Amino acid sequence: MRSTTSPFPGNRAHSGRGSRPAFGRRSIVAALLVCLAGAVSGVLVAQTVQPVKYSRLQRLEQWTEALERHQPAEKDAALETFADWTAPEFAELKISFYSALQIVRDPSIRTFFRPPLPNGRPSTQAFYSRDEVRQLVDVAKRLRKLGESHMLRRGAMLHLDAVVLGSGNDARKGSRRSDFFIYHMDDGQALGQQDALGQWDFARFLLEQIHPDPDDVRPRPSDDDWVRRWYRTLLAYQLSQMHFNVADAERGLELFPSDPEILFLEGVLHEALSSPAIQEPLRNSEQTRQSALVRSAGGELDLAEDLLRRAVKRDPTFVEARLHLGRVLVERNNHKAALPELTQVLSKIQDRILQYYGQMFLGRSAAGIGDMAGARAAFERASQLVPAAQSPPLALSQLAYARGDTDEATALLQRLAELPSLERDDPWWFYNTTAGRFFAPSHQEIAADLRKEMPQ
Repeated sequence: MRSTTSPFPGNRAHSGRGSRPAFGRRSIVAALLVCLAGAVSGVLVAQTVQPVKYSRLQRLEQWTEALERHQPAEKDAALETFADWTAPEFAELKISFYSALQIVRDPSIRTFFRPPLPNGRPSTQAFYSRDEVRQLVDVAKRLRKLGESHMLRRGAMLHLDAVVLGSGNDARKGSRRSDFFIYHMDDGQALGQQDALGQWDFARFLLEQIHPDPDDVRPRPSDDDWVRRWYRTLLAYQLSQMHFNVADAERGLELFPSDPEILFLEGVLHEALSSPAIQEPLRNSEQTRQSALVRSAGGELDLAEDLLRRAVKRDPTFVEARLHLGRVLVERNNHKAALPELTQVLSKIQDRILQYYGQMFLGRSAAGIGDMAGARAAFERASQLVPAAQSPPLALSQLAYARGDTDEATALLQRLAELPSLERDDPWWFYNTTAGRFFAPSHQEIAADLRKEMPQ
């Protein structure tokens, strides 16, 4: 997704086109997961009654078979298991799986309870027929063979893969109404919505049950490093696709509030949520904004700054976190704080594209304090780093226009018109997705760890 923020501070571009590229257009469609119930627990409730294709225990059997067959991080036939599932069936799976998990932990149990409710509210009993109890016992035996914590991690991996190697999001046309829907946006405009199935939510539910210490049956997912890396993978994926599930992202932060990687990715996520591309479609839909857990632009920038400051405090060498912190400070017009951050970053970053971003931000900040010579030098360095990029000549033209040099401003716009027309030639438009490049290696890392534990 591109930010619609101009590379030059202050007014919209004098060309009359705002911050759009001069020619061409290729955008990334953004999406938000909206929970109508407003509950982080994400309990799905069917709103319409339709014929049931499979019983709840049949669905549990199907899920167990998919778990056993799936090879982590591979697009295999096991992922097709969920092709005809609905959101209410994933909600029901939570209950039946939790009942089987109780048998995994204590084979003598025959009285079952639904999963714990948020805020410490007591859960209610789940009832099964004699045949269903036998099926639960059979499933529990299969799950126990995998080892409880390993089984729960593999389950979370199964649903992560079902999304990222399948449709790319947690929605499917024609699914029955649920308490979740996906809200699609493009270039600051709403495109409509689709019902969400709840696969991310179910994966998170599985991880909530993990207790790494075999002598302590209390769930402690925060003590499991694989869980931390799963949330790192989730956050990077959300940024790579600009498909945001804020509740799941914030749960990762709740579990790992001091981890620099989680703090960085969470900070970048809230930086992206502050962009006009996200904020504009929500301007006239306060209920959707609140349900999606998206703050105002200022509120998102406040949170992004706090998270990124915490990340660099935990790891002072984390230069990319400093780059994003510098940009957030620029967006907040705190140029006095932004300039030293960006100057420090640019002395250490080797990556050409990150250098390009840093120079563009430095130019904006220099212009913000009236240092037009410094701004011009930064924008020229950015242009040298990515000669085909449209943003530096546009920013330089604006500088010339601001000081009254219309001839130079016009010449720069002519130069801009002669540049390639595709947005992919200018990294500026894809700044918000840059941290998403960490998804693929993180995905492969957690998959490799699971494969090591699997029987050959």
